[in-house]
Amino acid sequence: MTALALVVAALKGAEKAPLVEYRGRSFTGAELLGRIRARAGDLRAAGLRDGDNALIVENDNLSAIEQLIACWWLGASGCLVDFRSAPARIAEWVARLAPGLVIGLRPLQGTGIHLQTRNPDPDSAFADPLPDNPDRIALSWSSSGSTGMPSLHARSQQVLATALRRHIAESQAEPWGTMLSPVSVAYSASCHRWLRNLAAAKPIVALDLIHRIDELDAALRREDVKECALPPAMIRRLAAMPGDGIRYPQLDRLVSVGGPALPADKVAAVTRLSPNYTMTYSCVGIGLIARIAGADILARPTSCGRPASGVTVEIRDGDRPCLPGQTGEIVVTADQRDAARPGDLGWLDAEGYLHVAGRVQGLLCRNGVNFRAEGLAAAALALPAVEDAAVIALPDADGGDEVHLVVQGPDACAALLAESMRTALPAAERPDRIHFRDRLPLSAAGKVDLRALAQEIRTAIAAAGHAT
Repeated sequence: MTALALVVAALKGAEKAPLVEYRGRSFTGAELLGRIRARAGDLRAAGLRDGDNALIVENDNLSAIEQLIACWWLGASGCLVDFRSAPARIAEWVARLAPGLVIGLRPLQGTGIHLQTRNPDPDSAFADPLPDNPDRIALSWSSSGSTGMPSLHARSQQVLATALRRHIAESQAEPWGTMLSPVSVAYSASCHRWLRNLAAAKPIVALDLIHRIDELDAALRREDVKECALPPAMIRRLAAMPGDGIRYPQLDRLVSVGGPALPADKVAAVTRLSPNYTMTYSCVGIGLIARIAGADILARPTSCGRPASGVTVEIRDGDRPCLPGQTGEIVVTADQRDAARPGDLGWLDAEGYLHVAGRVQGLLCRNGVNFRAEGLAAAALALPAVEDAAVIALPDADGGDEVHLVVQGPDACAALLAESMRTALPAAERPDRIHFRDRLPLSAAGKVDLRALAQEIRTAIAAAGHAT
């Protein structure tokens, strides 16, 4: 059976049941199926054919998932890209994928995009889907690309169906409640959760992708919402909101996805947001690597947990395996696939718990002194006025790193931040320059887009040089 067949069967089985709520409107299984068929008819008329690949530049999760399944209907595959991506990044995707069609709801400068309506007319529905072919590519998920060119990982209909069937069995053994979806489905973990819930006919509440923190907070307080996955930066902002006691006691699952969270943020999530908070550590090529939850977090706040079932984690220094407690590059194998390197440094303790120390690319050098970018960012985040922080290293005239600290927060705290840096860090590890932003650019996974931020800094430096 294919992923398409699983989802279609679930929508037909939930014909009259409300499955998705978005912008105050509920959609039943029958309504969702009608919308998907209508989108398939539109895509067929636009020229999408069996075996094609479509680039889906979404700005709402419901439309994006409908567009993806409509591609499957025609025997095509999809690749989801966040609409907030820079035009140059979208142009990169077009060049790499050579898609048969670029689909979206809004015009994009410099892109020949086929526009679809937010609310398609089910009366224009295309007929039956093409016959099942489990070997067809269903979708291509990408890595976050926060530090370099994203890598692509294709999944066939059969491979995706196998994962969805496993989740359906889990939902029958341990019933799920309604899932809140505030994170773009261009991020693979969010997309997988949507497909999982649709295949299991479990309800989804979708937020607009651009929302205020109070809107997210209100949605998380709903009694029917039992599950939500958020990036670490959003968990941090929620935990900093005023109030006593556990903020979301009704949640069965509050999951942090999109990179390791800081130890203090994990502890705050367990003690202030939900005792059922879980931090996952994963990568696109492997899936789940490790997870840690609840009381385990309080006992080991620096850890990501033990490796998941079927996953082997090694710590290597080049070709040499590291002993427990020694830091090296994290290398992961699972399901007899080739070893994957998530791009992180870490170590395993004597009890087999994995600890992530930072990115492989995060090692900075100044005047012969090596230090980690994560330590500088963590020192900035210790200041309550700083909502998020990132470190950019540009080459200096001496062949070392010119270190730029970019913070999301008011520039009124500049003097306090500079003093905090002097107190917390040795001179060699302090930033050369501090920049303030209202918002840091984010990837679909909610990680700071370091490539985009580095280009911002280079452009600003070049503009300042021309001005003088």
